[in-house]
Amino acid sequence: MEDNSKAQIAKILLEKEAVTLNTEEPYTYVSGIRSPIYCDNRKLTFYPEERNAIADALAEKIKKIDPEIIAGTASSAISWAAFVAERLGKPMVYIRKKSKGYGKDNLIEGGDISGKKVVVVEDLVSTGGSSFNAVQACLEAGADVQAVVAIFTYELKKAKKKFEEGKCDTIFLTDFSTLIRVAAENNFTLNDKLTLIREWNSDPTGWGPKHGFPPAEKKN
Repeated sequence: MEDNSKAQIAKILLEKEAVTLNTEEPYTYVSGIRSPIYCDNRKLTFYPEERNAIADALAEKIKKIDPEIIAGTASSAISWAAFVAERLGKPMVYIRKKSKGYGKDNLIEGGDISGKKVVVVEDLVSTGGSSFNAVQACLEAGADVQAVVAIFTYELKKAKKKFEEGKCDTIFLTDFSTLIRVAAENNFTLNDKLTLIREWNSDPTGWGPKHGFPPAEKKN
C-alpha cells in the first residue's frame, strides 16, 4: 500500500509537469548545485483534485504524529501547511528563511511554538539545507520538532546524512526512485533522459562540472 501511494503521488507530479527537465541549461538549486531535473510543487496548487489528494496524503501522515502545531516553510510550503492545518484543526505558523529586519523581526510568524510539538511541512527536500534550517529555527524557539514531512525528496545522500546527524525524522509522500520508476513504466517524457538523471542523482555536485556546468553561487 505504501509503495502504491508513493507511485500515485509521483504520477501526479509527472502528469501535471511539476517535474521538468533541462539538459541544455540545467537548473540551479538554492545550494548552488546544477541539475537537469527540477521539481516545482507550487504548480500543484493550481489543480483542485490533485491539490486535495496531496493535502489529504500529507494530513494522513501528520495525523499519525499528532503534533500540536503545523509549521510551513516560506514560501513554497505555506499553502500546504495551511491545507493540512485546516484538515486537522491545528494551529499553523510559517518559518521565514531569514528575519525581515524590520517590524517585530520574527523568524517564525503566527504564534508562540515554545514547548509545543511541531511538524515542519516542506514541499520538497533536495540537499536538506533549507529544511534543516527551518527545524533549527523551531528548536531555537523552544519547540519539540517531531518530524519534517514533505511531498518529494530527491533522495540525495547529503540530505539523508544531515537529518540523521540532526536526529530529525523525515516522512516523504514520494521520492526520486519512485518517480523514475513511474516515469519508465508510464512512458513519460523523462524516459530518454533517465540515464542522465540517475547519473546526476548519484553525484549531484560533480554532475554539473562534468558536463560543463560549474556550480553557481549559493543563493540566500
